[in-house]
Amino acid sequence: MYHFKKLIKKLRFFFTFLIFLIIFTAYFSNEPFFSTENPIRLDTKEELKIDRKNLSQPNIPIDKINKTIDVINSLANSTQTLNSSNHLSLCPLIPPNLGARIGIDYTNHTLAELETLVVKNQTDLELGGKWKPKECKSRNKVALIVPYRERLTNLLLFLNHMHPFLKKQQIEYGIYLVEPVENITFNRGLLMNIGYAEALADNKAWECFVFHDVDLLPEDERNIYSCPETPRHMSSAVSTLKYKLPYAAIFGGVTEFTKEQFEKINGFSNLFFGWGGEDDDLRARVIKKGYTVSRYPLEIGRYTMAKHGRDNHNKPNPKRYALLKSSGKRVDTDGIRSLDYKIKQIVKNQLFTKIIVWYDQDKITNSTKIK
Repeated sequence: MYHFKKLIKKLRFFFTFLIFLIIFTAYFSNEPFFSTENPIRLDTKEELKIDRKNLSQPNIPIDKINKTIDVINSLANSTQTLNSSNHLSLCPLIPPNLGARIGIDYTNHTLAELETLVVKNQTDLELGGKWKPKECKSRNKVALIVPYRERLTNLLLFLNHMHPFLKKQQIEYGIYLVEPVENITFNRGLLMNIGYAEALADNKAWECFVFHDVDLLPEDERNIYSCPETPRHMSSAVSTLKYKLPYAAIFGGVTEFTKEQFEKINGFSNLFFGWGGEDDDLRARVIKKGYTVSRYPLEIGRYTMAKHGRDNHNKPNPKRYALLKSSGKRVDTDGIRSLDYKIKQIVKNQLFTKIIVWYDQDKITNSTKIK
């Protein structure tokens, strides 16, 4: 990165010097720049954007004029691009103007209303629910992966809360929903893995990944979604659990990994069809691969769990305890390196990218090898 920055500075200096040399020659030379009796002065007041209609003087070959103008304007544009990219400094480690506790806005909106509202306050939000700061270069490129099905009220609360929350942290981010088709069993871990793979397919620049339940809303602006040094359990204090850890090894709700960390543990297991177990299995993988789990203090890692109904295709998994006994044996064969699914549709909304998928439960369950 250091040598690349040096190269950019050298190229910027070269282009600037070349433009100056052309202008200097045209303005001060005794020889006409276009070999005519009426030498043309190149004026820099309009940032080298030369208007051809003002150069229609007699005895000057128009093709020569056009060619020279194109070269100069191209050099000017290149220099401006280099200047704009190099003048952006890194965003501060601690974002400015962060408060502490923030409330949850429970105002009812339709999706169309919410889209208008969010975009009004975040005009530079890109299609697909992506954003990056313009005032500085973000230190982190983070994809949020959200497994989703039939929780529209939760989703609207989530989007209304998370977009301004992440913007204030000056994080470059994108929000990806992963939804299974109807009438197949919900598999949170599998959907997280699919979201990871599809987010990278959409943008290979993502550096870190937050695996986020749609019903959890952070309450503290100091809960920064930056890339973690070790796998991070974000939701350490949840409202429905009285803002306490129910047990020390809990690793569900909201977790964050760098790309390297998630690849090393082979992601989530793909075998936990129905509710429960995949988060404990994930923590076992983290420990198996030599990582420790980090957390923010409980007063910062606070989350409100929004109310929601039950999903008839996400009943408690009766096999989860038996599967947890084989966690260490499956870590290298069951995960992102053994994904099997089909994309049915990708929908890019202004506030999110939704990936609708299908998978075969029997095929996945029977094809997984346990060492």
